[in-house]
Amino acid sequence: MTESRGASEKETKRVRRTNRRLRGLVVGVAVLLAVAVAGGIFAVIQRSEARDAETAQLAQRLGAQALVEEDLDLSLLLARQAVAIDDSPQTRGYLLADLQRADPVVRILNGKKDGSDPGLGRAIAVSPGGTTLAIGAFAGLFLYDARTLEQIGKPLPGVADNLGPVAYSPDGKRLAVGVGLTITGGGSLRLLDARTRKQLARVSLGGAEPTHVAFTKDGSQLAVVETVHEGGSWITMRDAATLRQIGSRIEPRGFTGRWLSGWWIDPGIALTPDSRSIVTASTVGELTWWDLESHEKTRTLEIPEGYRALALSADGRTAAIGLDDGIQLLDVPTGTARESRGTLASNPIWLLFSPNGEIIVSTSRDSTVTLVDTRSLTPRETLRGHSDSVWQPVFSPDGKTLYTASADGTTIVWDVGRERRFGRPFTYERDREGLTVNPGKFSVDGRVIAVGLNDRGIRLWDASRLTPVGRPMLETGGEVADLGFSAEGRTLAAVTENGLATIWDLESQSLRTGPFRVDQESAGGVSISADGTMLATAGRSGVKLWDVATGSVLGRIGDRRAAGDVAFSPAESLVAFVREGFQQTGGGEVEIWDVSRRSRVTKLLIVDDPWAIGWAIAFSPDGRLLAASGLDSLVHLWDVRTGKLLRELEQNVGNAVHALAFTPDSSTIAISGSDGFASLWDVATGAKIGPRLGVGSREAKLDLSSDGSRLLMTNGDGKGAVWDVDPELWAQRACTLANRTLTRDEWEEFLAGRPYEPACAT
Repeated sequence: MTESRGASEKETKRVRRTNRRLRGLVVGVAVLLAVAVAGGIFAVIQRSEARDAETAQLAQRLGAQALVEEDLDLSLLLARQAVAIDDSPQTRGYLLADLQRADPVVRILNGKKDGSDPGLGRAIAVSPGGTTLAIGAFAGLFLYDARTLEQIGKPLPGVADNLGPVAYSPDGKRLAVGVGLTITGGGSLRLLDARTRKQLARVSLGGAEPTHVAFTKDGSQLAVVETVHEGGSWITMRDAATLRQIGSRIEPRGFTGRWLSGWWIDPGIALTPDSRSIVTASTVGELTWWDLESHEKTRTLEIPEGYRALALSADGRTAAIGLDDGIQLLDVPTGTARESRGTLASNPIWLLFSPNGEIIVSTSRDSTVTLVDTRSLTPRETLRGHSDSVWQPVFSPDGKTLYTASADGTTIVWDVGRERRFGRPFTYERDREGLTVNPGKFSVDGRVIAVGLNDRGIRLWDASRLTPVGRPMLETGGEVADLGFSAEGRTLAAVTENGLATIWDLESQSLRTGPFRVDQESAGGVSISADGTMLATAGRSGVKLWDVATGSVLGRIGDRRAAGDVAFSPAESLVAFVREGFQQTGGGEVEIWDVSRRSRVTKLLIVDDPWAIGWAIAFSPDGRLLAASGLDSLVHLWDVRTGKLLRELEQNVGNAVHALAFTPDSSTIAISGSDGFASLWDVATGAKIGPRLGVGSREAKLDLSSDGSRLLMTNGDGKGAVWDVDPELWAQRACTLANRTLTRDEWEEFLAGRPYEPACAT
């Protein structure tokens, strides 16, 4: 029994040892498997993160490339593609920068839509009614709907041979088309029916080619400049129905062009408004008038020698002559001249007066188009978008649209009326000295803009047309310092620099309550509670609450120290304000109060100069974030619930931030300040999105529309602007302006190895 029991115990111990070893082995294997699996997962995560990092780097390289790309259409496509690959604050910033560069552009025409080049567009014409745009190019005659900018059919059959100048007759029924020298023959001139596009007449010009065509005002004759390169030019007058030459050629002395950057620049002409004379500029220094009946010289004025671009104003009283990097204006009746030299980047290739005569357009070999003020002879604006020499400019009949053709093979449509720009400017007040900033706010529905006026009053503007609505609301009692709309959008409140408040009915533009005094010295901030019943004002004597319906005081929040701005939370019964700190402790303060309990929830301190905080405050739409700023350049972001400082944004505005606003999803904050600019920031990362936005020359305030798609800026110099700030709109605009997609060759150049998936579809 004893031996048996001992054997049994030994066996039991052996089994237990074996089981322990097996369990250890299993555990070991499990651990190894777990380590292996974890390692595999970690490796997968590492590879995924590496791919994400590589994708982000590729997108940023693409965005950076967009900013140095000369071809504007390609630049826009690259910036848009960068966002499609990796939508980040950085890539959005590149796209924003590119759209600012392309701000005046409405559309780029004759681009490489399918990888082919339609050829050089050297001549353009707009129908008298402004409905159709014709472009003459090496590949043919292209017609576009001037309203939609969509191409009308294919290039016209039978006129697809090295097209030169084009011109519409005054009644818009005929289209004169010049055809240059070809391998099979000489130059020719053709007349087309503008509606049916059928050929009405054709004449051969032999060894010469037409370089300029223009109908007389009554449409009976056609002036044609015929050129033999390096052999001189002359003018023939032709019957506008048959193209038969009328009388002898007009042959001005020294009437010739020149070579410029590899292209021959042809001499121009100008018809007088009465169609009795034609004006020519020659290289021998003569500006000459020729009678169209006798074809004899009737008058000559002296101009600088050399090739000179020429333009005549619509009334015929002023002639513009291109100088060396400048323009000379001649008063035709008296012959007196005034000029500006060195104001242009290069010599004008072509000059053109706007229909109202206020602007002279100068095109040049440096790829720019300059709008010159006629009175001052100084540049108003330089338009950049072409990548090679710019040829003929043409205005729409209303003068709001400019078309330019370039040696880069594109025609660009420019918004010179400033109604279709990425940043649409408007002037709401006269400029004046001082640091006062006129506040501006969007109505809740985004249809109206309210702007404070100089001295006193409020003006409403149509937010789409940027035109005044109704009469100014003047009974503010002083100059408006801040504005605030109620959440339902029917009530507008204003406070003035001298401490008065008014409450207005937006629909009737009538005064409901006030003016009533809210501060003995001055007021700088106003806000209406989410339920629309309570008004909060901030001023030199602190923060007070008021009944919106009656204007009666409901009490004071905090002590009597000065407060710069105040804001109700859109989500809770909270009000926040920024104020001076104590001189003993230093630092400005942000206080958050529970309005229903009249109790302070928290105090947020900034260790800095006691004046550092005090000018602007804003809740995010969800009420979770609070932004505050003041006389320094920092914007502080807090978590409202915890009071934790999340980050500080460095706006670099000099010495003050004037306004703050969040987008509806609280992902982006807009900031403006003393230097007159606004900037966009990513809340999650603290990264600035692209370059700053500017419209005026002095300090600025801002507001965001309730849908977050538009940014309103109002500047101290009386200038304002509305910017599209929705990234989805940026993407759409980039594709619209480029008017094509990335070709496969371009894709292979910049995105080799990736599937062909262009963000801008054809």
